[in-house]
Amino acid sequence: MESSFPAWLCTLLYPAGLLYRTGIHLRNSLYRRGVLPVCRLDIPVVSVGNLTVGGAGKTPFTAYLAARLRESGRRVAVASRGYGGFPQDLPLVVSDGSGPKVSAREAGDEPIFLAQALPTVAVVVCRDRVAAARTARNRLGADLVLLDDGFQHRHLARDLDLLLVEAGRVFGNGRMLPCGPLREPLKEMARADALVVTGRSDELHAGAATVRQLLSRQGLARPVFPCERRSEGFIRLDSEDFFAPEALQGMKAVAFSGIAFPGAFEADLRAVGLELAETVRFRDHQWLGPAQLNAVRQALNRTKPDVVITTEKDRARLGTVRLPVPGYALRIRMVPHEEDELLRLVAQRLTAADSPAVASGR
Repeated sequence: MESSFPAWLCTLLYPAGLLYRTGIHLRNSLYRRGVLPVCRLDIPVVSVGNLTVGGAGKTPFTAYLAARLRESGRRVAVASRGYGGFPQDLPLVVSDGSGPKVSAREAGDEPIFLAQALPTVAVVVCRDRVAAARTARNRLGADLVLLDDGFQHRHLARDLDLLLVEAGRVFGNGRMLPCGPLREPLKEMARADALVVTGRSDELHAGAATVRQLLSRQGLARPVFPCERRSEGFIRLDSEDFFAPEALQGMKAVAFSGIAFPGAFEADLRAVGLELAETVRFRDHQWLGPAQLNAVRQALNRTKPDVVITTEKDRARLGTVRLPVPGYALRIRMVPHEEDELLRLVAQRLTAADSPAVASGR
């Protein structure tokens, strides 16, 4: 795997990288030795996370899993850090299971997306996931907590750890920050109960094979579940009407996004038959203020497209805005290829967590 940065820059950043690696190693070691405390709740906790910075489909997968668990009769709550939000009170109840109660400015885009996508699931924001989980249990009556991006939040014990890996990038150059995408060393995959490889259908086979090879090199045996990122359709920005993917096929479009890997979003648009006249990219979680919207309008004036397209996460930050052409958000759905096996694993862990013997030991 090649470096993401030139050699001279990696050399310059080496001291910072060494300091970061040392800090992560010390933190993980203190947790393993029991020096740093771990809080265990009396309800099951499932974590969805990854080893890398940037997108691996954690939030859409969390939405998928929350919906499945809700269908099974669980009173599900999602605990999120709320990155990019500015909450006035913490923990912040974004949704009590009846849709968003606060703005994306306060909660962050991902919690608002989850509250919109999961109208019967509670969503709570707090950097302290223990506090968020306790609020979900005590105030909202949750009997199960899902952690969105929770792999590194070790203070809260979990009954199932699902580690997501993006099929097209896997673990990048295999290096830790700042010269690579890894938050933690690859050996920390050992903490995961299963790995979920996400991506387009044409990427999944190779991505899953690479992940299995890496697990083997680490001496680890973990189930690997391919999970397709599928374009489900488009939501009209000014009406929330839903359209099938083929409804916009052949149209000329401007796409704008503020996500970790906009190339994947743009590839999804091309895959459903849109002609991208221009793309406008902002940094991940960028608030869409007047300057950003002006950049989008300038692209629309230059290219005269039929439509303008963004992501559901950006839609959560967008608010009410007037655009000169119809606007849509692409809806992505996560589709596990071995769903029965994945849900069986989840059910087994939840049954074990619900048992009196386990509960009495918490």
